[in-house]
Amino acid sequence: MVGKSVLRRPQDIDAVINRGGSSAASQEEDREKERIFNLRVPESLVEKVDTLRKRRTGKISRNTWILEAIEEKAERESL
Repeated sequence: MVGKSVLRRPQDIDAVINRGGSSAASQEEDREKERIFNLRVPESLVEKVDTLRKRRTGKISRNTWILEAIEEKAERESL
């Protein structure tokens, strides 16, 4: 005798759908508005940045490394 598979549906589909987690749209609302611009950087400086970021534990993007460096500089200059 072959058993039938039984699919169980929740009684209230809307309740299941509405209890979901946060959406990508709600996460974007929390982020600060960003500006995009081109930055000319000498190749030798790009190589230094890449060498330094590869020394760190885990992977870090070049963009993140540069943002951290800007934040550190801005903090020092603000004192």
